Amino acid sequence: MDKVILKNMPFDIPVGLDAWRRFHKPQPVLITIEAQPTSTLEPAAAKDDVNLSMDYGKLYKKVSSSLKAADPDAFPTVRALISHLVDLVSGCGVLDIDLLFPKALPQSTGGVLYRFQVDKSEIEVDTSSLALTVKQIACNCIVGVNPHERIYKQTVYVDISIPMVDPAVGVGAIEEHYTAALHDMVQTIWERVEGSTYHTIEALATAAAQVVTVNYGHTVAKVRIEKPSAIASIEAAGVEITRSKTFFENKDFWKVKLP
Repeated sequence: MDKVILKNMPFDIPVGLDAWRRFHKPQPVLITIEAQPTSTLEPAAAKDDVNLSMDYGKLYKKVSSSLKAADPDAFPTVRALISHLVDLVSGCGVLDIDLLFPKALPQSTGGVLYRFQVDKSEIEVDTSSLALTVKQIACNCIVGVNPHERIYKQTVYVDISIPMVDPAVGVGAIEEHYTAALHDMVQTIWERVEGSTYHTIEALATAAAQVVTVNYGHTVAKVRIEKPSAIASIEAAGVEITRSKTFFENKDFWKVKLP
């Protein structure tokens, strides 16, 4: 389980849509690579010789130079960028790539995080997975059971995590999630949370999961909601739920609206 790690490499790259739904506009991205070499790092440790390891300095220069010299049209989608990064890392069994776009959506204070893993440890078999998380959608709403919470709106932060059914990467891969559909989904969640008056964040989280699965067709969604103002002495209180699309058959959780 030895790993070589490059954490939060900052770049400005035109990838897919920016926060204002424009193509070919550079946007900040933080790239993290965790590579598990096919051989252990023990020889490098035993002889104190970097040449016996996967040299992270050389890997960083390789990644940096390739992205800085990339054609503006090289990464029309996030999947194309992931594929490019996978090709740059050789000699590893398991590769994890995190792409954080901190300003990808105007409603999200935490940005959009893509997590890709490919396992090449089995001969002639590559297993991969891809998921995204929209972090900290900031909303103001009536939520809570206390009398003062029924009078004043408070800020809540909503995280939405979605596993991609198709983990394929590359220029030709379908990019259904990082198009206007993702922007539309987050806008819908923001509008509905802002317009709600639930007593519990459990119900609010379930309603958000319904939007993601039923309205936008994702098979499953993990929703995390935090209330920073719930308990004065701690950073936040919250809940996290995971709901599938089939869970919402014959159910409707948008029962509470503004009076």
